Amino acid sequence: MAAIHRAEFRDIDKGLLPGDTWTALRCYQSFLAHPGRYLYLTATVCGCYECGLKEDVAIARDLLELVLTRLPPRPHRELAALLAILDDQLDRRTLPDPLAHRRPWSPGEQWWHHRLYDEFSHL
Repeated sequence: MAAIHRAEFRDIDKGLLPGDTWTALRCYQSFLAHPGRYLYLTATVCGCYECGLKEDVAIARDLLELVLTRLPPRPHRELAALLAILDDQLDRRTLPDPLAHRRPWSPGEQWWHHRLYDEFSHL
């Protein structure tokens, strides 16, 4: 926790704000806590970063990946182990988007962006 706290305060000007890691982790865990065999990612209504971090698990997972790159080795391993468990659940409980190949692929875009979204979540 201390290493994450230091990383958040050290990189304020680089897109990581204090408390963002906790918000992203809470979003990820609460998304996976929903009942049902399959889950569909949800897009935010307004599209701003703050809402995306709270509502879109793919954006939350992106931030957690960013935090991983900024942690020293031991905290990195601890967070990576937790994310591996959550990623496994996300992979099992969401479905791949069969049309993802039609969307432009952004450099560095990870697999969690290519899962099915609830098509009515943005309405």
